[in-house]
Amino acid sequence: MAALLDASIEAKHGKLGSDQSWKSPRLIASSTEKARPDVTGTVDASEYLDDPDVLDQKVSVLASLIRQSQQFVVYTGAGISTSSGIGDYASKAKKSIVMKETSVNRLKAEPTLTHHVLVAMERRNYIKHWIQQNHDGLAQKAGYPQAKLNEIHGSWFDKKNPVVLMDDQLRPDLFRWLQEWEEKADLCLAMGTSMCGMEADCIATTVAQRPGTLGLAIVNLQRTPHDHLSAVRIFAPCDEVMQLLAKKLKLKLPPKKYY
Repeated sequence: MAALLDASIEAKHGKLGSDQSWKSPRLIASSTEKARPDVTGTVDASEYLDDPDVLDQKVSVLASLIRQSQQFVVYTGAGISTSSGIGDYASKAKKSIVMKETSVNRLKAEPTLTHHVLVAMERRNYIKHWIQQNHDGLAQKAGYPQAKLNEIHGSWFDKKNPVVLMDDQLRPDLFRWLQEWEEKADLCLAMGTSMCGMEADCIATTVAQRPGTLGLAIVNLQRTPHDHLSAVRIFAPCDEVMQLLAKKLKLKLPPKKYY
């Protein structure tokens, strides 16, 4: 497969990879469709993968950033839940490696490896806050504390926090909470989101550009409009990245039957 050549080093690897002789991510599923057709200016839905050795080095960089961080936030989209059987909107490529069709009851879906690793990271006091685009409740099912979780776009399980559509306004108190972390976070990990114009994307872009931060890490199979702003840019499935990260951070995970 062809490599991702029509992009800057920062867009392929992140700013911390600019001095590395890393191979370009490989195109594994081509698409001319927009990842999110309901948003203008969105990149296409083509999918890419990092070389295994490069992936391992990038995750080492991510682990180092996490250890240094004092105010680490996570910003997640539909891509962290696809391995549970819940479909997403952005995976349009005909040969996509993302699960497209499923018969799972979305209200009964089980947390993925990614959810469990994030919970383990919070318990080790790495993650201070999680901004969640999804409505699926999988973070809580995995054991993540509600007090540190901003379900910014609503929840299927909370009548007081109804799902927010693209053209709806965010709930004022949740938006203020988002803005609070936008100002104090020193590292943001954006995973499984195309970051194609959601208002909540500000948590990623602000941390990426605010002086004195450790920056933005992005994990997504598809390109995003903000790849060039990242400190480290990882092209791989979320579960694969988080499995590597768990080993590097020496996290204790639940038995495999739970994911």
